[in-house]
Amino acid sequence: MPKWTPQQNNAITARGRNILVSAAAGSGKTAVLVERVIKKITDSKNPVDIDKLLIVTFTNNAASEMKFRITKSLKEILRKEPFNQNAQRQLNLMPNAKICTIDSFCINLVRENFFELGINQDFTNLDENEASLLEDEIISNLTDELFENNDEEFIKLVEQFNTPGNEKPFINAVKKVRRFIYAQPFPYSWAYKMSELYNSNTAFENSKWFEYIKDEADYLISIAKKCVNNNLTLLNQIDDSKLNEKFENLFLNDKSLIDNVSDLLNTSWDDLVKLGVPSFARLVSTAKLDEELASEIKANRNTYTNIIKKEIPTFLICSKEDYVKSLNTLYPIIKKLIDFVKIVDARLMVEKNERNSYSFSDTEHFAINLLFTPDGDRIIKKELADRLSAEFEEILVDEYQDTNEAQDLLFAYLSNGHNLFTVGDVKQSIYRFRLAMPNIFNSRRKLYTDYNPNDNEKSSKIILDKNFRSSKGICEYVNFIFSKVMSERVGELDYDAQNRLNFGADYKKNEIPSAQIHILDGAKGEETDTREAMQIAKLIRKKIDSKEQIKDGDEYRDIRYSDFAILFRSMKNHVDSYVEVFTDMSIPVQCDNSSNLFENNEIKLILSLLRTIDNPTKDISLLSTMMSPVYAFTADELAQIRIENKRKNFYFSVVNSQNEKVLNFLEDIKNLKKLSVTMSVSNFIRYLVENKGIVAFINAMGNGEQRYQNILALISFAQKFDSGVNIGLTSFIRYIDKIIDTDKGIDSKSIVSGKDDAVTIMTVHHSKGLEFPICILAGAARNYNTGELTENLLINTVYGFGLKVHNEERMYNIQSIPYSVIKSKSANELMSENLRVLYVAMTRAKEQFITFISCQNIERKMQTLYSKLIDGEITPYSVKSCKSDADIILLCSLFHQNAGQLRELAGCRLFANPADFDMSIYIDKSEGFAEDEIKPEKAEYQEGTVKEIAEKLSYKYDYLPLSNVTSKMTASSLDDSDTNFEYITSSKPAFMNKPEMTPAMRGTAMHTFMQFCNYNLAKENLDIEIENLVSGGFITEEQGKSLDKKRLASFFNSPLAKRMFNSDKIYREIKVSTFLSANEVYGIDFDDKILVQGIADCVFEESGQLVLVDYKTDRVKDENELLERYKKQLTFYKYAIEKTLKMPVKEVMLYSFYLEKECIYK
Repeated sequence: MPKWTPQQNNAITARGRNILVSAAAGSGKTAVLVERVIKKITDSKNPVDIDKLLIVTFTNNAASEMKFRITKSLKEILRKEPFNQNAQRQLNLMPNAKICTIDSFCINLVRENFFELGINQDFTNLDENEASLLEDEIISNLTDELFENNDEEFIKLVEQFNTPGNEKPFINAVKKVRRFIYAQPFPYSWAYKMSELYNSNTAFENSKWFEYIKDEADYLISIAKKCVNNNLTLLNQIDDSKLNEKFENLFLNDKSLIDNVSDLLNTSWDDLVKLGVPSFARLVSTAKLDEELASEIKANRNTYTNIIKKEIPTFLICSKEDYVKSLNTLYPIIKKLIDFVKIVDARLMVEKNERNSYSFSDTEHFAINLLFTPDGDRIIKKELADRLSAEFEEILVDEYQDTNEAQDLLFAYLSNGHNLFTVGDVKQSIYRFRLAMPNIFNSRRKLYTDYNPNDNEKSSKIILDKNFRSSKGICEYVNFIFSKVMSERVGELDYDAQNRLNFGADYKKNEIPSAQIHILDGAKGEETDTREAMQIAKLIRKKIDSKEQIKDGDEYRDIRYSDFAILFRSMKNHVDSYVEVFTDMSIPVQCDNSSNLFENNEIKLILSLLRTIDNPTKDISLLSTMMSPVYAFTADELAQIRIENKRKNFYFSVVNSQNEKVLNFLEDIKNLKKLSVTMSVSNFIRYLVENKGIVAFINAMGNGEQRYQNILALISFAQKFDSGVNIGLTSFIRYIDKIIDTDKGIDSKSIVSGKDDAVTIMTVHHSKGLEFPICILAGAARNYNTGELTENLLINTVYGFGLKVHNEERMYNIQSIPYSVIKSKSANELMSENLRVLYVAMTRAKEQFITFISCQNIERKMQTLYSKLIDGEITPYSVKSCKSDADIILLCSLFHQNAGQLRELAGCRLFANPADFDMSIYIDKSEGFAEDEIKPEKAEYQEGTVKEIAEKLSYKYDYLPLSNVTSKMTASSLDDSDTNFEYITSSKPAFMNKPEMTPAMRGTAMHTFMQFCNYNLAKENLDIEIENLVSGGFITEEQGKSLDKKRLASFFNSPLAKRMFNSDKIYREIKVSTFLSANEVYGIDFDDKILVQGIADCVFEESGQLVLVDYKTDRVKDENELLERYKKQLTFYKYAIEKTLKMPVKEVMLYSFYLEKECIYK
């Protein structure tokens, strides 16, 4: 039997009152909840039948786990006491136990009482994508009707959102309102009540909007005053009396401006609005001051001038008179919006009734309507609700922090007033996007008294603060961070003694720091993900190879891959780099990838094939299909088809072609079209995958197992479609296209590469409830997503609807005061959620939490973060200005005793706080990748390229002189442009393909070696490096043997190689492209643009400028011949490199392996 803490025991045994259990991460809340149920149903004196309890969990998996644990405990009791009749009775009742999600409870309740709602009992759950498309269609149809009726109020409403030709913003606004109000128990009662805020006669100073502005502005002004006073105090450090006087006068004037803003806020809103943005005098020169003192003065002044000039003015929208006018303008618009949503809702319900299919939100509100009715501000329970309340001995709700108002009403009013048991941790409420409302948990926590078994309180709270998951170092690291950043103002609670993690597990002291920060300095653009992935992979490999010890139960063992979790806030557009790097480094990886299935290239390929089979006249899908590996047409072949019928569309060119390959293609498409009619869509897709070589193709693309799982997900999606109302390939494609057009999608499948011993890659949200010995936070420097704050319509549970005022004359929207208030409130809530997501990430770790931070300039980053401190402290204002997890972690780390190098970079004079955990900080200043990290690229199907080709091939060609000029060419062909291109062929005739290595093939081998070799190893031992590249698959054995070792050795000992080794940075095989005119390339009198692409062999950086090197193996007499041969290519490379890297190229040269020398191009 577990040894329960006193707090856990209280949560298990407390009876006869409402209980709120605030359970910290790792505090054993699930075990406590299960034990409470077991104790209640096996009580020797007063047992409660399991079917008299309503146990609500957040997920179906959690419900299944709960049932399993309870069943296991009952069986264990019966094993020890075979004749325990009560235990046997409870086990027999388990199939009737109400242990379920809120959705399941509502669905079952609705099915049992379907007749009262006038619906069928056998209804199904409406697919989310289908529901969204249906909603779009109804909104569009209703919009058209009202426009035809010239409804002026409606037209004004639409103008608030739409621009000519774009109705999506209005559709999205309607869906947003409908979704938000359905988180309320009585949606339209709430919506109309909130709209009346715009119809109130309440004076501005007494409105809830001004109340919010006053609170926020007072806080901001208090920060500004503190900063200006700090600067006045710092004058003591300026010995020069004249300089001191100048600064004092400046700061006193600044203080007077701040005081004036403060006074006007309290006395005259209109005068404050007229004041607008105060003008501060220029800062006195700090050149004669100590550098640290000057930095501190500047930081303080920047803070308070920013507050007064930028932060406060966000609320100073208009005068009181204009405020009233704006309310009068917006009130009918908001009412009209709600009216419109209500009509949409009614029409949706008609459609849903016909389909006999409802969403979870529908069944939730069906349940509420069965149980309760509103009467003004009162809720009246119906007979069914009274009957259920009498039936349930107790209602237990897990993950209570993630409920919304509608769900809370169900729990609260189904209880009898003293039998509601709720468990959760508001610090782990991370589902704001699902409209979770952590304020509900916080309100109860503030209202309930601390539990005392001897009092008669109706509602009590119990705090579980012992963490049994993590080491002491992790617990202290979490406390260190969140005690500094989480507050009532930003964080929605104060991280006080009741919210701290108290170490409760049994770990031996570990020499490896629990907190580790890896900073990749100099990170830029697209390479960031790959660089991070490589460094993380190296770290994991190092720990595995060193057999680092981790705790497993009561024992310690060698670390495994499955002990690592890599956590992301969002994996979209990032995770592929990690999977590819890990696969290349033979590290097994389990990827919980929830990206949009339709964004994967293997799915795009199948969809293009389906579209072509259904309707081959669409050029883009036709081209995609023909160029895909299924049919393998080359660009040259497609161009030839196009030339035969220049003035028609591409489909016409294809069907009129006499080319045998084209005829075979058309015949195959025709047969597949016939076959598609005889099969379900899912079976037809399966047929294509099995018979068109698609599996082999996706394996060649890399990450084949994941891609195959994605195809299975598409087949599963098609099976659901097949079971619906619409059938057939045409309907399926139309359905898919609608989903894609509305930015919807379905999730990709997750896979395990290798066996169960694999590194897990997942989002923080998916990691909730899990634990890993080592958690790595990746992409920590990516900015938080604040896109919702820019939308035209904002909604808040307290402040209602925020709309901008539409200016009809100038055709743009300006903020209203309600909008500015809700935007500020939403920003605070969003930042609070960001903190909670970080808390969840950190509390998944048992022994080590490692953060990877990529930034362009860590010194500048630390100086910026240091300037956010107010009087040497982190304030809510400091926290709100942070843009990423990296900002939060680095800002807090400034105070740790092991972060001296960060304080040095920041140039600060902080004294570290003593912390009871070790932290290690690594700063990697290398840019790009080490030479041995470069890997060959894998094949990839790119739909974007196909679209570009489609556009070019569909062009009706009117210029005969350009008829043989390619629109795209390589840089190397620039110097062959004098050739009579009328006779150029796309490939070598078969008789020219000889089995032995030709000079060109040997030249290719030399180039490939120079692309992938490690320069230092090649110089030290050329033979070993050649063997390395052969064994690594970078070059073939035949290519390795063909390499001219003498000439390679000559290069690695040349002055040029020495310059390269000593350079600031080396780029190899840089892909470049740019447009040149036909005149520049061919010397013909046309300005049409030709896309020229190429790969520069090597570019290195010296003193802020670039040196371009291209390797050549040509047999020539001298360097002049070589330079003349490649002058156009070199000119192009210089131009394109400067454009790509945005740095000047100071020197251009060829390195001739034949001449064994560098040839300077001037």
